[in-house]
Amino acid sequence: MSVGKGGVEIYGADENLMTSNRLKSCLAIIGPYPYNPILIFSFFSACYFSRFIPVIIGQPHGLPRYNTALQMLLLAIVPSASFAIAAFLIQKYRRWNSANLFFYIVEVAFGQSLLFIFAPMIKKFLRHRFRFEYEAPLTLTVGFYFGSLVLILICLALLHRAELSIISRLEAADKLAIQLQKDREELVFSDEELRRQTSQFLHDRVQSDLMVVAMKLKSVQGQSSEEVEAVLAKAIARLESTRAADLRNLVQILTPNFAGGGLDTAFEILKQQYGSTLNVEFEMGAGVELLSENQQLGVFQIAEQALLNSVVHGPAKCVTIAMDFETPGIAKISITDDGPGVEIE
Repeated sequence: MSVGKGGVEIYGADENLMTSNRLKSCLAIIGPYPYNPILIFSFFSACYFSRFIPVIIGQPHGLPRYNTALQMLLLAIVPSASFAIAAFLIQKYRRWNSANLFFYIVEVAFGQSLLFIFAPMIKKFLRHRFRFEYEAPLTLTVGFYFGSLVLILICLALLHRAELSIISRLEAADKLAIQLQKDREELVFSDEELRRQTSQFLHDRVQSDLMVVAMKLKSVQGQSSEEVEAVLAKAIARLESTRAADLRNLVQILTPNFAGGGLDTAFEILKQQYGSTLNVEFEMGAGVELLSENQQLGVFQIAEQALLNSVVHGPAKCVTIAMDFETPGIAKISITDDGPGVEIE
C-alpha cells in the first residue's frame, strides 16, 4: 500500500506481485520438464499391464495364464514404447523453445493423441483374442481427453521430481564416496608421514646418540679392571650391533627403499625382524617388477600387518605369505599360519 496525492491510498502493486509469484509457482509445478524416455516407457508399461490383469486372471491356471501374461506384457509395451520414442524424438529434434509451458503442453497433448491410434487396436485385439471388452473412456469425449491430459501432466511432474530426488541422492552418495576416498588418502598419507618422520628420527638422532655413547665408552676402555673392561666390551658390541643392524633394519621396515633393494630385500628384513618369534616364509611369483613403488608399499604393509596379527592374535609359529602377479599390475596375496583359528560360525 502507498499514499498518493490528496491522501488517496493506492493498493495493488505488492498484492499483484504476490499473486503473480503464486501463479508462476503453480505453473512451475506443471512444467516444463525434460523427458526421460526410460521412465515414460516404464510408467506406461506398468499402467497398461495393470489394466490387462483381468484378462490374465480370466485364464485357466498354468501355461495358458502364463502365456496370456506374456501377451499382455507385449501388448502393454507397444503403446508405451511409442510414447517413449515420441518423447525422445521431440526432445532431440524440437525447433521451438523447450522452456515454454504452452509448447510443453502441446507436446504432451500430441503424445496423448497417440491413444486414438492404439486404443481401438487394443480393444479389437482383446475382443477377438480373449473376448474381453476393453473400455478406454479417456479417448471417447473431449472432456475425458483433457482430463487425461491433466493427469498425464501431473504424472510427468511426479516422475520428474522422483527422478530429481534419486539423482540428488546419487550425487550425495558420490560426494560421500569422494570424501571417503580423500579421507582414506589423507589417512594413508598421515601414516606414511609418521613413518617417515619416525624413521628419520631413528636414523638421525637415535643412531647418532648410540654412536656417541659407544665412542665415549671406547674412550674409557683400558682404565678399569678386567671385569669392568669385559662389561664395557659387551656394551660397546651391543651398541654397535643395535646401531648397525637392528636400528638399520627398523628404519628399513618403517620406510622401505624399494627403488634400491626392491620388495625382496624389504621382505628379508621383515623376516629377520620376526625371526625370533615366527618361522616366516615368503613365496613370490614373477611379475613383482611390474608393480609401482606405491603398490609395492601396499603389499609390504599388508604382509607386515599379517605377521603382526599372527603374533598377537594367532598365536602362530609358522606363517606363509604367498604372492601371485599373474595379472600385470595386480598382486594376489595369500596368508596362512598354523594358529588355532576360530569357529566358522
